[in-house]
Amino acid sequence: MKRTPRIVRTQRADVTDTYWNHCVDGSASGSFYGYSWYLDAVTSLPGWKWEGLILRTESGAYAAVMPVPLRRKYGFWVVHQPLFCQFLSIYGPQITTPIADQFARVLLTEYRYGSILHLQLPVATPGFTEGPFLVQEYHTHLLPLQHPYPHLYQQYAPDTRRHLRRAKAANWTVETSTDLTPLLNLFKAHHAGTIPGGVAEWAYDGLNNVVQALQKHGMVTLRYASRDGKPEAGVLFAHTGNRVVYLFNAASAVGRKHHARTILIDQWIQETSGRRVYVFDFESSEKRSIARFYKKFGTVPSGYLVLRWNQMPKLFRGILALKNWLLRL
Repeated sequence: MKRTPRIVRTQRADVTDTYWNHCVDGSASGSFYGYSWYLDAVTSLPGWKWEGLILRTESGAYAAVMPVPLRRKYGFWVVHQPLFCQFLSIYGPQITTPIADQFARVLLTEYRYGSILHLQLPVATPGFTEGPFLVQEYHTHLLPLQHPYPHLYQQYAPDTRRHLRRAKAANWTVETSTDLTPLLNLFKAHHAGTIPGGVAEWAYDGLNNVVQALQKHGMVTLRYASRDGKPEAGVLFAHTGNRVVYLFNAASAVGRKHHARTILIDQWIQETSGRRVYVFDFESSEKRSIARFYKKFGTVPSGYLVLRWNQMPKLFRGILALKNWLLRL
């Protein structure tokens, strides 16, 4: 009698990277977030790790995989989405609804508490949208680049085209670099203070680790717009064979006033337009002003799920509620 393949919770040390990354390559997501080496990078700091749920073939290879990022909070390991990883997925060449629903059941069985997990799923999946999950839908914004640049330019909103003309008139010097320090300095000086609660130093260490991993695989481009030799804006693009992700950016007041990031984005679109399967992913924030800025490049929204769940005993829930209350004092 033929046995039904079983999904197995697997520690990172027991994951075979070749099999795992083959599933990511064969998936429809087109995203690099699921590669084992990228997961290593975004969970490289103390208090973070990742595991895998793996559906094996009869030969022992991987038919489908799902990464599960974990963060140590309140003395427990809980499912938690890491920074610089917009969403994950179930990866594999043939993901069906029954397979995805099976992953949902195993996730709930193996991990009783999900602080937050972002998933973009390849199929309709009742297992993740019903039952104990608290579900929200977020959106990124995508710009398909199969058309020539003049066609894409015409899809820009009128004020985006106007800002681009002003940026060109500002005579920015655009340079490619491997030095992340000016970008981090721009962010710390002009953006970090606007984020509620501030930005912990470990977040910058995490970005450094991510960039080093992407550089090792030849999958990152860092560009600056400068005036008088001083960088006033910077953008970080992470890219695979069919997708580029606008991973990180920052600008000074001068850079914002003269639309430096607009010209950096537009330059990349010019360089990569006309590719049949290439997509520019703005990795959009849910902040309305940011999403509105990205929409004006002619993008289309693409949804993903934000999941939370708690199946821990009532005693644990009470302890967690008390700790959260004490932290707010």
